Amino acid sequence: MNSALSDQKGQYFLYVRFLESAFLKSIKEDANENEREERSMKNHIIFFSGGMSSFTVAHLVKIKYPNDNILLYFTDTLWEDSDLYRFIYEASDKLELPMLYHSVGLTPVQLMAIERFLYNSRVGNCSKKLKMEPAAKFLKKGIKPFVEMKYNYEFLKADISPLEEGFEADTILYFGIGWDEMHREDAIKKNWSPFDVQMPLIDEVINNEDVLNLYGIRKPRLYDMGFAHNNCKGRCVKAGQGHYKNLLLKDEKTFQEVKEQEIVLSEYIRYTKQPQIKSGKCKDYLFKDVYNYLSTGIKSFKIKKILESADYLASSRRLFGNDSKGNPINKPYSYIKGMTLNLLEKQPIQCDMWDIGGCGCFVDYENTLND
Repeated sequence: MNSALSDQKGQYFLYVRFLESAFLKSIKEDANENEREERSMKNHIIFFSGGMSSFTVAHLVKIKYPNDNILLYFTDTLWEDSDLYRFIYEASDKLELPMLYHSVGLTPVQLMAIERFLYNSRVGNCSKKLKMEPAAKFLKKGIKPFVEMKYNYEFLKADISPLEEGFEADTILYFGIGWDEMHREDAIKKNWSPFDVQMPLIDEVINNEDVLNLYGIRKPRLYDMGFAHNNCKGRCVKAGQGHYKNLLLKDEKTFQEVKEQEIVLSEYIRYTKQPQIKSGKCKDYLFKDVYNYLSTGIKSFKIKKILESADYLASSRRLFGNDSKGNPINKPYSYIKGMTLNLLEKQPIQCDMWDIGGCGCFVDYENTLND
């Protein structure tokens, strides 16, 4: 009797061990299968600017690769229109795609004060330093910027790990460049090599508004105001006369703000170009007031005096600061070539309405990407 019971117990324990072994084997096989799936899964990273074209690209990628790892990637200049943020978060919700938010923590005007240089229609380091550089450092080297936020990450199918072996080969980067911006294609692809870079809208002509209507999303308000893009609240430093004339007509409050910032920055830069300050022999007594004003909008006594004297400060008879050749500077710096916004406001009819200009982000950034 005891012998039979002992045999039954032994068989029972063997059966339990068999089940445990089978269960563990099943778990291991599932884990291996998941690992194989993750290895075969491509990363599709969409540079999500807040424009309609980048939304259309996200839509196309999701349709084409529903089982792959798709990420919306937004780099913030902190100088955007409030409606842009409404748009990108609503887009992430409706597309059911995760969004990664990165920011250096500076605005373009703060950066100009730090660098003592007024960006303009020829040189726009704001897009380089605030958008391209953090993106390049993260995707090339895995370095995260000062600010990182993740939204809807429950839709992410696998971790985005730039330092992981094979990341570049397994990742495709997407830009919302259309056929009308084909001149930007080669430079962007060269800059982001060895990543596979794709721009679906060059080959596919799609009405962006039709795509938005599929998801019931209202387009960003800057398009309704007549702007060609949804960047920097319509105050792009690389924009032309026609662009800023439109800003004056459609959003005078923002125009006045950017006009005053241009006046203050121009005067500050000329101030720092005095030989004693440039050489460091004399302390910079203006930076604190300027930076605080650009950060908060609060005007100190010094800032108020600069703005009150704007016409005098712009006079060609006034020599203040020295240029790189040591010659006295006799005119203010400006975003638009040859015309300050103060002058544009006073002579709006004489401006060139066909001079639109605008930012060409991610084009001329080869050095940082390959450092």
